[in-house]
Formats: sequence, C-alpha cells, structure tokens
Amino acid sequence: MDVIDQARTNKAATSAPAPSQHDNDNDNHNGTPTAKIEVPPSEAADDKQLTEALTVLVNAVYSSAERGIYSTDFERTSAEDVAELLRAGELAIAYLPRPKDDKGDVQGGSSFHQTRGTPIGCISMKQISPTAGEFGMLAVDPAYRSGGVGGDLVRFAEERCYRDFGLSAMRLELLAPVHFEHIGKTRLQAWYERLGYAHIELRDFQKAYPRLYELLSGPTEFRVFEKKLVARED
Repeated sequence: MDVIDQARTNKAATSAPAPSQHDNDNDNHNGTPTAKIEVPPSEAADDKQLTEALTVLVNAVYSSAERGIYSTDFERTSAEDVAELLRAGELAIAYLPRPKDDKGDVQGGSSFHQTRGTPIGCISMKQISPTAGEFGMLAVDPAYRSGGVGGDLVRFAEERCYRDFGLSAMRLELLAPVHFEHIGKTRLQAWYERLGYAHIELRDFQKAYPRLYELLSGPTEFRVFEKKLVARED
C-alpha cells in the first residue's frame, strides 16, 4: 500500500487496500466518453484544486467500499498525501478532456486541473522490489464505472511499471473480512483475477498496519495478488 500507515479517522488519510466498488468496471466502454490518463508533472502537486478534487473522489469511493470492514468511518487519503504522490510521480489520473474553442485552444485556466478537466479516476503505482511494482488507491467516479476506466487505469499502471521501470511483475493488496461475506470484495477479487492477477500469499495485517488493525470490526484476510508483466500487443 502506498499511503503512510497512520489512522487519522474522519479528518485525514488512512492506508487501506483496494476498494470494492470496481466490480462493474468491465472492459466495454459502453459509450462512455474516452478518458485521458497521464501522470501529471510534479508541479501539479501545488494545484490545490486538483488535490482537493482527487481527495474527495478517493474518500467517497473508499467510504462506501470499506463499509462494514472497519468499526469506524475513516478517510482514505488527504490532500497532503495526494500532493506527495503527485510530487513523486506515483499517481496517474483519468480525466475527460475539456472542450476546445474555435481556435483549437483548451478552455480554462493554466493549472493542470483547469487545462485537463475534472478527474474521474486515479491509481497510484510504485516500485517495491528490483522486479516488482505495486498499485493501489484505485478509484473511479461512480458515473463512469461501467465505462472501463478502472481497467484502463490498471493497464496504464502496468505498462508504466513494465516500460518505464523495467519491472516484470505487478502486485496489489486486498483486505477482505472473514466474519461475513463482503459481496463487493468478492466481486473485486474476481475482477482482478480476470485481469490476470493470481493470489500468491496472505500477509499479517496487524504487523503491516498496526494502527489500522485496531479499527477493524472483525477478522480479515490480507491477500496479496501478483501478475507477470509482458509487452502489450496493440
């Protein structure tokens, strides 16, 4: 996971594995306008409008997705943590391009948020070993989940780790309760498996994230998935 292990309930960022609300994000775009995906330049970290928009989006997705797993509400991230990811080049953003005027110029101001458009999704990615990368903080605006944006974000992260970092594997973490069936988590795992990810191990959530462990409503499994990365044939 890519956010500092600090439980700052109701006001700041908390680490958590992938949310459960991407199960209906299939590979069919279903008429959804084509989203652009890119890793913004590091100076985008100073774009407060952008960091706030991303923070609201991610927290809304995770608040719904993690319901029932934790005994208290928490916020997945903060504007400060988003800015840190942007500054490190570890966050990719999906957005719908702003319309152009008659001269072909983009309407809006000069900041990333103003020139690109409102974010509709994001994903973080980083190198965790000499051969493997990891993605997290995958979030998609509910209005665009059936348009394939989530899958596009995952593929973007995979391609970046393979092409730019020279990595041969991608990993993700999934926290699932065992004291009740969380339909969203079940569907999310199935979605990841369709994307080519295989369950490789169980980790100790208490050891990895002791502060978050204290907030759990019951027993969980902390699952790690991995996919081998190969060159894409476009």
